[in-house]
Amino acid sequence: MGVACATCMNPGETLPEQTGESPTWGPQYKKNVMFLCNHNSCRSQMADGWLRALRGNSSVGVASAGIVGGTAVKEGAITVMKEAGVDISGFSSDAMADFKPEDFDVVISCCGCGSKLDGDKEAWKKRTSFQDWNLDDPPAIDPGDLSAYRRVRDECKAKVQELLQSLAEPTWGPQYKTNVMFLCNHNSCRSQMADGWLRALRGNSSIGVASAGIVGGTAVKEGAITVMKEAGVDISRFSSDAMADFKPEDFDVVISCCGCGSKLDGDKEAWKKRTSFQDWNLDDPPAIDP
Repeated sequence: MGVACATCMNPGETLPEQTGESPTWGPQYKKNVMFLCNHNSCRSQMADGWLRALRGNSSVGVASAGIVGGTAVKEGAITVMKEAGVDISGFSSDAMADFKPEDFDVVISCCGCGSKLDGDKEAWKKRTSFQDWNLDDPPAIDPGDLSAYRRVRDECKAKVQELLQSLAEPTWGPQYKTNVMFLCNHNSCRSQMADGWLRALRGNSSIGVASAGIVGGTAVKEGAITVMKEAGVDISRFSSDAMADFKPEDFDVVISCCGCGSKLDGDKEAWKKRTSFQDWNLDDPPAIDP
């Protein structure tokens, strides 16, 4: 659901802000989430509705849109969401073209249509976090009793709850006795795996953890996601961040995963001056995997 275009208003109409309706996304939120599907008619609308219903006091904004364009919200989606206590009947069906990717921190393809975001739309996949939930399409498979709608509704709720949890719980900070930063060039593979392992293994230890790219963040490699999942650690929702977004004084232990300690000389040397600095010099799987 988007914000009305001021140049497209009919006489007598007003923008949501003018009517007292609170905007559902924007710079007033700490994080903004965009749900995408083909036509913004069903899955992305349910996800949008769930996030609004479940976010509580969390500063998480949300919008949804169609990659191909907007059509209308499916009656089946409206019905089953209403059964669950969430009213999406007033939601608009909007086009992705009416939004800017840089306004969103998290972008989620609800329909397994990430490939439609290649080329001139690739900026949507380059946000801090991109996920493809690949939910089934209820209008295409429902036998007529809304059972498919209800199943996807419930699957969507579970994923939104997980998303909100991941956005709400900081993995590092002053609440931890010790904080560890894993670094590599682009925060796409080795540092992400190290980050995932520490989160999985720390138990009740008061150890915070973050990871970042010395050059910058890109995206988590699919190969890293796959092999970590085989080991029981899910890093599919990890964001790929830039070291420039962090301060060295916030971390006690700094580990270069890629043998790139020399890139921390000069104006970045403060990262090597923390209580403990290590250079693990791990091989780069994307570069050598057969």
